[in-house]
Amino acid sequence: MADWSSRCPPRKPPHSCLPRRPCTLRQSWPSRAPDMEPRSQFPARMMRWSWRRGDEGGELDMVVTAVAPPTAEARVRALVEAELAAELARRDRTRLRVDDQRWVYELVGRIVGEDQRGTLPPPTHEESEQLWRRVFAAVTPLGPLAEHLADPEVEEVRINGTEACFVFKAGRRHTLPPPFADEAGLVELVHWYTDGTPSARLDRASPTVTMTLPEGSRLHAALSPPARPMSVTIRRHPSERFRDLYALASSGFLPRELIGFLEAAVASRLNILVSGGAGAGKTTFMRVLARLIGPDERVVTIEDQAELHLWRELADCISLEGRLPNTEGRGAITIQMLVHEALRMSPDRIVIGEVRGGEALDLLDAMNTGHPGSICTIHAESPRETLPRLARLALRSPHSPRAETVMSEVVNTVDLVLYAGFIRPAHANAGPRSRRLTSVSVVAGLDDGRAVVRDLVTLGSDGRWHRVGSLAALPERAQAKLVNVCDPSRLLDEFDA
Repeated sequence: MADWSSRCPPRKPPHSCLPRRPCTLRQSWPSRAPDMEPRSQFPARMMRWSWRRGDEGGELDMVVTAVAPPTAEARVRALVEAELAAELARRDRTRLRVDDQRWVYELVGRIVGEDQRGTLPPPTHEESEQLWRRVFAAVTPLGPLAEHLADPEVEEVRINGTEACFVFKAGRRHTLPPPFADEAGLVELVHWYTDGTPSARLDRASPTVTMTLPEGSRLHAALSPPARPMSVTIRRHPSERFRDLYALASSGFLPRELIGFLEAAVASRLNILVSGGAGAGKTTFMRVLARLIGPDERVVTIEDQAELHLWRELADCISLEGRLPNTEGRGAITIQMLVHEALRMSPDRIVIGEVRGGEALDLLDAMNTGHPGSICTIHAESPRETLPRLARLALRSPHSPRAETVMSEVVNTVDLVLYAGFIRPAHANAGPRSRRLTSVSVVAGLDDGRAVVRDLVTLGSDGRWHRVGSLAALPERAQAKLVNVCDPSRLLDEFDA
């Protein structure tokens, strides 16, 4: 049966198929289906027109068949896609970019509202919101991930090609169906973010990419090969959820009794190292500490990928961000280069997102030459491993002195080590792992060439924090800083109550 479907009756079939006698118009109505309007109310767009040869042969009948109306989601999606195509043509572009996200979201909301106006019975607010989210996910490369990326509780999303997808929320790992049927959808997702960012690209010439997303999350992607399967990881930093130390205390990350001490440590300009394993909450913790810096101080932040975004919050703050080399191996901006640039900006404090190489030596020099109160993060396996690791990184600098001299400078510069880690429940099914500040330690000096680190507060096996040391272990230089802002002897009294 030849079938020409349109909103109006089709043209006549080819000449060879024309009947010798006039056609007979027959109307064919299907049995009543749920949610279908009465037959008399079917508009033309809900009819299918077709030509069929009669039972006796020779005569062509035009058959009109009623079809069910499109769903609200299909109707809204079609309208949105039409407007998107027109807008992209006007902008001389072929696909959406991440900076289009806001106006696309508003466009979907407008069309949803217009489509539902006058609908009886009127949809509930929840139904409208769900329709809005589903259509937005359908017309953007985010796809099924849109709902999870809009959830402020989601901490990380990991996509292993078309094999698996994991979402981390409140310390738990949730397994989801793969959001894309093929890796082309994953590539389109990454291009959604990288388009319009000259320094970020993903193709065969550059098969991996790491970048900061507009809202502050960090994206890493690797094509297959070198990764098998293709990998996409989006790590989010919940800056809005943890605005201050009290919010961190409410989440269980640190004890409320420690807040006064940490506020005094920042105000007195102690040099602080925040250490721990990957994903332990170091960046979030350091951001909260940096927010305690006074408005009269100039702060320069240095990161390889911008995550702190303190320039949006502090009164006098400059953010410096590193850059990878281009495909010709040129144009790289290293953290070490940025430390030198920061020193020319008259900073009162320097905040480094993470120390990973020879820039550690430049940071130590900065802390010792008029920039006390600096804060940085570092990967380390334990509080006592933190300072030796910082010294090893400093030794990577081509201008590094002997190892003994470097360790002496580390001990004479760093005042406080704050270690963050994961605490796992005693039983596998007892609950999710949680991020905790596991120890607060002071740098007490050198002993036979080794750094002496003494704990002030530790997280015990009972899940509670205990005071285990005295501030008297602090070197005189650090105690002199604290005396300027408070009575150090009373800072940890609440732990004794």
